[in-house]
Amino acid sequence: MSMQRGYASVRNGQVHYVEAGAGTPLLLLHSTPRSSRSFRKLLPHLAPHFRAIAPDLPGFGESDLLHGKVTMETLGDAMVEFLAALGIDTAHVFGYHTGNKVAAAMAARHPERLDRLVLCGQIHSIIPDASERNQAIRHIVDKYFTKYPDPLRRWSAQWGDVTGFALPREIFARQDVADADIADLKVRVLDHVQALSALEATYCANFEFDFGGALSRIEATTLLMELVMPDEEHFGRQLEAVCALLKQGRGETIQNAGRVAIESHADEIARSTISFLNEAAYP
Repeated sequence: MSMQRGYASVRNGQVHYVEAGAGTPLLLLHSTPRSSRSFRKLLPHLAPHFRAIAPDLPGFGESDLLHGKVTMETLGDAMVEFLAALGIDTAHVFGYHTGNKVAAAMAARHPERLDRLVLCGQIHSIIPDASERNQAIRHIVDKYFTKYPDPLRRWSAQWGDVTGFALPREIFARQDVADADIADLKVRVLDHVQALSALEATYCANFEFDFGGALSRIEATTLLMELVMPDEEHFGRQLEAVCALLKQGRGETIQNAGRVAIESHADEIARSTISFLNEAAYP
């Protein structure tokens, strides 16, 4: 697969991206604290069917920080500017975790710029009610809001978090760790380090976003992909509630998805995405 890298200029600076394939544009929006690198296993599946474009959201990867207050709407606006900078009028959009909020904001505010929409995430990520979703994710992100008396203590805490990504406990329990597994950890660590300056503002934007309200305003035909893990079943599955908010769309479930499903289940996610986007018309 031939993959190209580049930068596009928007009002807030430059957005770094990778792309592969040709044909109908498909914009891929990543999770926090990741970057376009998180799609490196998905792109080979999508490139034979679409012009698959994965930008680093502002403040992540190699992209410049967003100026001013960060909201899902301002991130979505930046992605609309990004598409315009590439000369793209309309595109399919795929959003994963934070990316599904940015994609929903894009679709609600700029319906003329989207064709079809795929929103993908674990149960906690797709809870439409803001207060319930915030409660579900608070234990994941609270550490990013801790106030420290000086930069050194803040950096020490951040480095401890990075170490957690570099040496996750579960990898030591495995008997079959391969070079590819270590390569995946290196990518996650690099993404996390590059995202440190954007984490607090982006998670604040997530807390403030009315996901359910945005879903109800989306005109685009939408696929909601719920990634189910046993340790999130206590939240209750969200597929039915989310699909009830959509004007036109449907849902699918991927079982035992894992914490990095966009990589571990890339083939399954790609199959569902390609099938949905290639449907001649929604029934």
